Amino acid sequence: MLRYTAVRTVWIIVILVTILSMNFVILQSAPEYPPPTPDDRDMYYDRQVADGYFTVRVERDPEIVRALSENDESVYVRNPRNFYQRNPRQGPVEFYRIYEPVPIATQYVRWVRNIVVDWNWGLSTRVAPNTPVFEVLMSRIPITMQLNLLALFFYIPIGFALGIVAALRKDGLIDNFVTLFVMIFISIPSFVVMLFLVLIFGYQLEWLPTQFPTADAVGMIRFTGLVLPVLGLAFQPIASLTRVTRAELTEVLTSEFLLLARTKGLTRPQSIVRHAMRNSMVPLVPGIIFSFVGLLSGSVIIETIYGIPGTGRVFIRAMALNNYDYNLILGTTAFYTIIGLFAVLLVDLSYGIVDPRIRMGAKK
Repeated sequence: MLRYTAVRTVWIIVILVTILSMNFVILQSAPEYPPPTPDDRDMYYDRQVADGYFTVRVERDPEIVRALSENDESVYVRNPRNFYQRNPRQGPVEFYRIYEPVPIATQYVRWVRNIVVDWNWGLSTRVAPNTPVFEVLMSRIPITMQLNLLALFFYIPIGFALGIVAALRKDGLIDNFVTLFVMIFISIPSFVVMLFLVLIFGYQLEWLPTQFPTADAVGMIRFTGLVLPVLGLAFQPIASLTRVTRAELTEVLTSEFLLLARTKGLTRPQSIVRHAMRNSMVPLVPGIIFSFVGLLSGSVIIETIYGIPGTGRVFIRAMALNNYDYNLILGTTAFYTIIGLFAVLLVDLSYGIVDPRIRMGAKK
Protein backbone atom coordinates (compact mmCIF):
# COMPACT_ATOMS: atom_id res chain seq x y z
CA MET A 1 0.00 0.00 0.00
CA LEU A 2 2.80 2.44 0.85
CA ARG A 3 4.56 1.74 -2.43
CA TYR A 4 1.30 2.19 -4.35
CA THR A 5 0.61 5.50 -2.56
CA ALA A 6 4.12 6.77 -3.27
CA VAL A 7 3.88 5.87 -6.97
CA ARG A 8 0.47 7.51 -7.29
CA THR A 9 1.70 10.63 -5.51
CA VAL A 10 4.59 10.93 -7.96
CA TRP A 11 2.17 10.60 -10.88
CA ILE A 12 -0.05 13.26 -9.32
CA ILE A 13 2.90 15.64 -9.19
CA VAL A 14 3.77 14.85 -12.82
CA ILE A 15 0.20 15.46 -13.99
CA LEU A 16 -0.07 18.65 -11.93
CA VAL A 17 3.16 20.04 -13.38
CA THR A 18 2.03 19.14 -16.89
CA ILE A 19 -1.36 20.85 -16.52
CA LEU A 20 0.08 23.99 -14.95
CA SER A 21 2.89 24.15 -17.53
CA MET A 22 0.42 23.98 -20.40
CA ASN A 23 -1.73 26.67 -18.80
CA PHE A 24 1.31 28.88 -18.21
CA VAL A 25 2.44 28.70 -21.85
CA ILE A 26 -1.09 29.36 -23.15
CA LEU A 27 -1.71 32.31 -20.82
CA GLN A 28 1.70 33.86 -21.45
CA SER A 29 1.01 33.70 -25.19
CA ALA A 30 -2.25 35.65 -24.77
CA PRO A 31 -2.55 39.47 -24.91
CA GLU A 32 -1.42 41.42 -21.85
CA TYR A 33 -3.95 42.90 -19.42
CA PRO A 34 -1.82 44.89 -16.92
CA PRO A 35 -3.33 46.87 -14.02
CA PRO A 36 -5.53 49.74 -15.27
CA THR A 37 -4.14 52.68 -13.26
CA PRO A 38 -0.71 54.20 -14.11
CA ASP A 39 0.75 53.80 -10.61
CA ASP A 40 -0.36 50.17 -10.30
CA ARG A 41 0.91 49.49 -13.81
CA ASP A 42 4.35 50.95 -13.09
CA MET A 43 4.58 48.95 -9.85
CA TYR A 44 3.49 45.79 -11.64
CA TYR A 45 6.10 46.02 -14.40
CA ASP A 46 8.87 46.83 -11.93
CA ARG A 47 7.92 43.65 -10.05
CA GLN A 48 7.90 41.72 -13.34
CA VAL A 49 11.50 42.84 -13.89
CA ALA A 50 12.45 41.84 -10.34
CA ASP A 51 10.89 38.39 -10.83
CA GLY A 52 12.76 37.89 -14.09
CA TYR A 53 9.85 37.94 -16.55
CA PHE A 54 10.76 41.32 -18.15
CA THR A 55 13.86 43.32 -18.89
CA VAL A 56 13.97 47.11 -18.88
CA ARG A 57 16.05 49.53 -20.93
CA VAL A 58 16.07 53.31 -21.17
CA GLU A 59 15.60 54.87 -24.61
CA ARG A 60 17.11 58.38 -24.83
CA ASP A 61 17.44 58.79 -28.60
CA PRO A 62 15.55 62.09 -29.25
CA GLU A 63 14.15 60.86 -32.58
CA ILE A 64 12.83 57.63 -31.12
CA VAL A 65 11.49 59.44 -28.03
CA ARG A 66 9.64 61.85 -30.31
CA ALA A 67 8.30 58.97 -32.42
CA LEU A 68 7.08 57.18 -29.33
CA SER A 69 5.38 60.32 -28.01
CA GLU A 70 3.67 61.03 -31.34
CA ASN A 71 3.17 57.35 -32.23
CA ASP A 72 5.08 57.93 -35.45
CA GLU A 73 5.33 54.43 -36.94
CA SER A 74 7.51 55.63 -39.81
CA VAL A 75 10.35 56.02 -37.32
CA TYR A 76 9.56 53.50 -34.57
CA VAL A 77 6.89 50.77 -34.49
CA ARG A 78 5.70 49.91 -30.98
CA ASN A 79 5.86 46.26 -29.95
CA PRO A 80 2.44 45.38 -28.44
CA ARG A 81 4.15 43.00 -26.00
CA ASN A 82 6.28 45.80 -24.52
CA PHE A 83 5.34 48.45 -21.98
CA TYR A 84 6.50 52.02 -22.57
CA GLN A 85 6.80 54.31 -19.56
CA ARG A 86 7.26 58.05 -20.11
CA ASN A 87 9.58 60.09 -17.89
CA PRO A 88 9.03 62.71 -16.65
CA ARG A 89 5.25 62.77 -16.71
CA GLN A 90 5.00 66.59 -16.91
CA GLY A 91 6.95 68.71 -19.33
CA PRO A 92 8.96 67.50 -22.30
CA VAL A 93 9.52 63.77 -22.55
CA GLU A 94 13.24 63.17 -22.13
CA PHE A 95 13.31 59.38 -22.23
CA TYR A 96 11.23 56.21 -22.15
CA ARG A 97 11.62 53.12 -20.06
CA ILE A 98 10.85 50.16 -22.30
CA TYR A 99 9.90 46.92 -20.54
CA GLU A 100 10.35 43.88 -22.75
CA PRO A 101 9.25 40.31 -21.91
CA VAL A 102 11.92 37.62 -21.99
CA PRO A 103 11.26 34.49 -24.10
CA ILE A 104 8.49 32.22 -22.82
CA ALA A 105 10.94 29.38 -22.16
CA THR A 106 12.98 31.68 -19.91
CA GLN A 107 9.82 32.94 -18.22
CA TYR A 108 8.78 29.36 -17.52
CA VAL A 109 12.09 28.47 -15.88
CA ARG A 110 11.94 31.58 -13.70
CA TRP A 111 8.27 30.95 -12.87
CA VAL A 112 9.11 27.44 -11.63
CA ARG A 113 12.08 28.77 -9.67
CA ASN A 114 9.96 31.52 -8.05
CA ILE A 115 7.32 28.99 -6.96
CA VAL A 116 9.77 26.40 -5.64
CA VAL A 117 12.13 28.83 -3.90
CA ASP A 118 9.83 31.68 -2.76
CA TRP A 119 6.31 30.24 -3.28
CA ASN A 120 5.78 33.25 -5.54
CA TRP A 121 2.84 32.74 -7.94
CA GLY A 122 3.06 36.27 -9.30
CA LEU A 123 0.86 39.31 -8.82
CA SER A 124 -2.82 39.84 -9.48
CA THR A 125 -3.32 42.41 -12.24
CA ARG A 126 -7.07 43.14 -12.27
CA VAL A 127 -8.93 41.57 -9.34
CA ALA A 128 -6.54 42.87 -6.65
CA PRO A 129 -3.78 44.80 -8.49
CA ASN A 130 -0.24 44.11 -7.27
CA THR A 131 -1.39 41.74 -4.52
CA PRO A 132 0.40 38.36 -4.50
CA VAL A 133 -1.84 35.65 -5.95
CA PHE A 134 -1.27 33.35 -2.99
CA GLU A 135 -2.50 36.05 -0.58
CA VAL A 136 -5.64 36.60 -2.66
CA LEU A 137 -6.44 32.88 -2.65
CA MET A 138 -5.58 32.30 1.03
CA SER A 139 -8.13 34.95 2.06
CA ARG A 140 -10.85 33.11 0.11
CA ILE A 141 -10.04 29.39 0.34
CA PRO A 142 -11.38 29.07 3.94
CA ILE A 143 -14.80 30.37 2.89
CA THR A 144 -14.99 28.00 -0.08
CA MET A 145 -13.86 25.00 1.97
CA GLN A 146 -16.27 25.83 4.81
CA LEU A 147 -19.20 26.08 2.40
CA ASN A 148 -18.40 22.83 0.59
CA LEU A 149 -17.63 20.82 3.73
CA LEU A 150 -20.92 21.90 5.31
CA ALA A 151 -22.74 20.82 2.15
CA LEU A 152 -20.84 17.50 2.18
CA PHE A 153 -21.72 16.68 5.80
CA PHE A 154 -25.31 17.80 5.20
CA TYR A 155 -26.08 15.66 2.16
CA ILE A 156 -24.28 12.42 3.16
CA PRO A 157 -26.65 11.29 5.98
CA ILE A 158 -29.75 12.44 4.09
CA GLY A 159 -28.70 10.70 0.88
CA PHE A 160 -27.85 7.49 2.72
CA ALA A 161 -31.08 7.52 4.70
CA LEU A 162 -33.30 8.11 1.67
CA GLY A 163 -31.48 5.46 -0.37
CA ILE A 164 -31.71 2.85 2.39
CA VAL A 165 -35.41 3.53 3.02
CA ALA A 166 -36.16 3.35 -0.71
CA ALA A 167 -34.28 0.05 -1.08
CA LEU A 168 -36.01 -1.54 1.93
CA ARG A 169 -39.42 -0.37 0.65
CA LYS A 170 -38.75 -1.18 -3.00
CA ASP A 171 -41.70 -0.54 -5.35
CA GLY A 172 -43.72 0.87 -2.45
CA LEU A 173 -45.18 4.34 -1.99
CA ILE A 174 -42.06 5.65 -0.24
CA ASP A 175 -39.79 4.24 -2.93
CA ASN A 176 -41.87 5.86 -5.68
CA PHE A 177 -41.84 9.20 -3.88
CA VAL A 178 -38.06 9.06 -3.35
CA THR A 179 -37.53 8.04 -7.00
CA LEU A 180 -39.58 11.04 -8.15
CA PHE A 181 -37.49 13.33 -5.92
CA VAL A 182 -34.30 11.86 -7.37
CA MET A 183 -35.45 12.28 -10.98
CA ILE A 184 -36.35 15.92 -10.43
CA PHE A 185 -33.30 17.14 -8.53
CA ILE A 186 -30.69 15.12 -10.37
CA SER A 187 -31.82 16.85 -13.57
CA ILE A 188 -31.72 20.42 -12.25
CA PRO A 189 -28.33 22.20 -12.06
CA SER A 190 -27.37 23.45 -8.61
CA PHE A 191 -27.33 27.10 -9.66
CA VAL A 192 -30.97 26.85 -10.83
CA VAL A 193 -31.95 25.39 -7.45
CA MET A 194 -30.03 28.23 -5.82
CA LEU A 195 -31.94 30.86 -7.77
CA PHE A 196 -35.29 29.36 -6.71
CA LEU A 197 -34.18 29.20 -3.07
CA VAL A 198 -33.12 32.85 -3.09
CA LEU A 199 -36.37 33.94 -4.76
CA ILE A 200 -38.60 31.96 -2.37
CA PHE A 201 -36.82 32.12 1.00
CA GLY A 202 -34.92 35.36 0.43
CA TYR A 203 -37.22 37.72 -1.46
CA GLN A 204 -40.76 36.33 -1.02
CA LEU A 205 -40.74 34.87 2.51
CA GLU A 206 -37.80 37.02 3.72
CA TRP A 207 -36.66 34.25 6.06
CA LEU A 208 -33.02 34.23 4.96
CA PRO A 209 -30.53 36.77 3.58
CA THR A 210 -30.59 37.33 -0.18
CA GLN A 211 -26.83 37.90 -0.25
CA PHE A 212 -23.93 36.46 1.69
CA PRO A 213 -23.26 38.58 4.80
CA THR A 214 -20.22 40.82 4.84
CA ALA A 215 -17.12 40.01 6.88
CA ASP A 216 -18.07 42.49 9.63
CA ALA A 217 -21.56 41.00 10.12
CA VAL A 218 -22.31 39.73 13.62
CA GLY A 219 -25.00 37.59 15.20
CA MET A 220 -27.21 34.94 13.62
CA ILE A 221 -26.88 36.39 10.13
CA ARG A 222 -23.40 34.83 9.90
CA PHE A 223 -25.05 31.41 10.22
CA THR A 224 -28.28 32.05 8.34
CA GLY A 225 -26.20 33.36 5.43
CA LEU A 226 -24.81 29.85 4.92
CA VAL A 227 -28.20 28.11 4.75
CA LEU A 228 -29.15 28.91 1.15
CA PRO A 229 -25.76 28.15 -0.49
CA VAL A 230 -25.44 24.88 1.47
CA LEU A 231 -28.94 23.85 0.35
CA GLY A 232 -28.23 24.92 -3.22
CA LEU A 233 -25.10 22.77 -3.31
CA ALA A 234 -26.67 19.80 -1.51
CA PHE A 235 -29.89 19.01 -3.40
CA GLN A 236 -28.29 17.46 -6.49
CA PRO A 237 -25.71 15.40 -4.49
CA ILE A 238 -28.53 14.16 -2.23
CA ALA A 239 -30.39 12.92 -5.30
CA SER A 240 -27.27 11.28 -6.75
CA LEU A 241 -26.30 9.57 -3.49
CA THR A 242 -29.87 8.40 -2.92
CA ARG A 243 -30.03 6.83 -6.38
CA VAL A 244 -26.69 5.03 -6.05
CA THR A 245 -27.42 3.85 -2.49
CA ARG A 246 -30.80 2.47 -3.50
CA ALA A 247 -29.37 0.69 -6.55
CA GLU A 248 -26.43 -0.87 -4.70
CA LEU A 249 -28.41 -1.93 -1.65
CA THR A 250 -31.23 -3.36 -3.78
CA GLU A 251 -28.75 -5.47 -5.70
CA VAL A 252 -27.12 -6.77 -2.50
CA LEU A 253 -30.48 -7.55 -0.88
CA THR A 254 -31.36 -9.89 -3.76
CA SER A 255 -27.95 -11.60 -3.85
CA GLU A 256 -27.39 -15.26 -3.02
CA PHE A 257 -24.94 -14.72 -0.15
CA LEU A 258 -27.54 -12.64 1.72
CA LEU A 259 -30.10 -15.41 1.25
CA LEU A 260 -27.53 -17.84 2.65
CA ALA A 261 -27.06 -15.59 5.69
CA ARG A 262 -30.81 -15.65 6.28
CA THR A 263 -30.94 -19.46 6.04
CA LYS A 264 -28.20 -19.71 8.68
CA GLY A 265 -30.44 -18.01 11.20
CA LEU A 266 -29.74 -14.25 10.89
CA THR A 267 -32.77 -12.00 11.11
CA ARG A 268 -33.46 -9.54 8.29
CA PRO A 269 -32.11 -6.52 10.23
CA GLN A 270 -28.98 -8.49 11.20
CA SER A 271 -28.32 -9.59 7.62
CA ILE A 272 -28.81 -6.05 6.35
CA VAL A 273 -26.49 -4.42 8.91
CA ARG A 274 -23.74 -7.09 8.92
CA HIS A 275 -23.62 -7.98 5.23
CA ALA A 276 -25.81 -5.87 2.94
CA MET A 277 -24.68 -2.44 4.16
CA ARG A 278 -20.99 -3.36 4.23
CA ASN A 279 -20.96 -4.72 0.68
CA SER A 280 -22.98 -1.84 -0.72
CA MET A 281 -20.53 0.67 0.80
CA VAL A 282 -17.64 -0.42 -1.47
CA PRO A 283 -18.73 1.71 -4.46
CA LEU A 284 -20.46 4.38 -2.35
CA VAL A 285 -17.60 5.68 -0.19
CA PRO A 286 -15.27 6.41 -3.14
CA GLY A 287 -18.15 8.16 -4.87
CA ILE A 288 -18.69 10.39 -1.85
CA ILE A 289 -15.03 11.40 -1.77
CA PHE A 290 -15.00 12.23 -5.47
CA SER A 291 -18.30 14.11 -5.18
CA PHE A 292 -16.42 16.76 -3.17
CA VAL A 293 -14.74 17.82 -6.41
CA GLY A 294 -18.18 18.17 -8.00
CA LEU A 295 -19.29 20.33 -5.08
CA LEU A 296 -16.32 22.64 -5.62
CA SER A 297 -17.18 22.97 -9.30
CA GLY A 298 -20.80 23.77 -8.50
CA SER A 299 -19.83 26.35 -5.91
CA VAL A 300 -18.08 28.44 -8.57
CA ILE A 301 -21.45 29.61 -9.95
CA ILE A 302 -23.26 29.65 -6.60
CA GLU A 303 -20.57 31.88 -5.07
CA THR A 304 -21.14 34.36 -7.89
CA ILE A 305 -24.95 34.24 -7.55
CA TYR A 306 -24.94 34.69 -3.77
CA GLY A 307 -21.99 37.08 -3.56
CA ILE A 308 -19.77 34.70 -1.58
CA PRO A 309 -16.13 35.93 -1.54
CA GLY A 310 -14.64 32.51 -2.25
CA THR A 311 -12.25 31.12 -4.84
CA GLY A 312 -15.05 30.46 -7.33
CA ARG A 313 -16.13 34.08 -7.43
CA VAL A 314 -12.53 35.20 -7.78
CA PHE A 315 -12.05 32.77 -10.66
CA ILE A 316 -15.10 34.15 -12.49
CA ARG A 317 -13.88 37.72 -11.99
CA ALA A 318 -10.43 36.79 -13.27
CA MET A 319 -12.07 35.34 -16.41
CA ALA A 320 -14.13 38.45 -17.17
CA LEU A 321 -14.02 39.53 -20.82
CA ASN A 322 -11.16 41.95 -21.57
CA ASN A 323 -10.29 42.01 -17.89
CA TYR A 324 -8.28 38.80 -17.60
CA ASP A 325 -6.11 38.22 -14.55
CA TYR A 326 -3.80 35.47 -15.83
CA ASN A 327 -1.75 34.92 -12.68
CA LEU A 328 -4.91 34.55 -10.59
CA ILE A 329 -6.41 32.20 -13.17
CA LEU A 330 -3.27 30.07 -12.97
CA GLY A 331 -3.27 30.04 -9.16
CA THR A 332 -6.96 29.14 -8.94
CA THR A 333 -6.48 26.40 -11.54
CA ALA A 334 -3.69 24.96 -9.39
CA PHE A 335 -5.98 24.95 -6.33
CA TYR A 336 -8.79 23.05 -8.08
CA THR A 337 -6.39 20.71 -9.88
CA ILE A 338 -4.59 19.72 -6.66
CA ILE A 339 -7.89 18.93 -4.92
CA GLY A 340 -9.14 16.94 -7.92
CA LEU A 341 -5.99 14.86 -8.26
CA PHE A 342 -5.70 14.03 -4.57
CA ALA A 343 -9.41 13.18 -4.49
CA VAL A 344 -8.69 10.52 -7.12
CA LEU A 345 -5.91 9.13 -4.90
CA LEU A 346 -8.21 9.05 -1.86
CA VAL A 347 -10.87 7.29 -3.93
CA ASP A 348 -8.40 4.53 -4.83
CA LEU A 349 -7.17 4.16 -1.26
CA SER A 350 -10.70 4.10 0.15
CA TYR A 351 -11.45 0.80 -1.61
CA GLY A 352 -8.93 -0.96 0.61
CA ILE A 353 -10.28 0.77 3.73
CA VAL A 354 -13.91 -0.15 3.06
CA ASP A 355 -13.14 -3.72 1.97
CA PRO A 356 -9.89 -5.16 3.46
CA ARG A 357 -9.91 -7.87 0.79
CA ILE A 358 -8.93 -5.23 -1.77
CA ARG A 359 -5.18 -4.55 -1.91
CA MET A 360 -4.25 -1.63 -4.12
CA GLY A 361 -1.13 -2.24 -6.18
CA ALA A 362 -0.70 -5.81 -4.95
CA LYS A 363 0.92 -8.36 -7.24
CA LYS A 364 -0.80 -11.57 -8.24
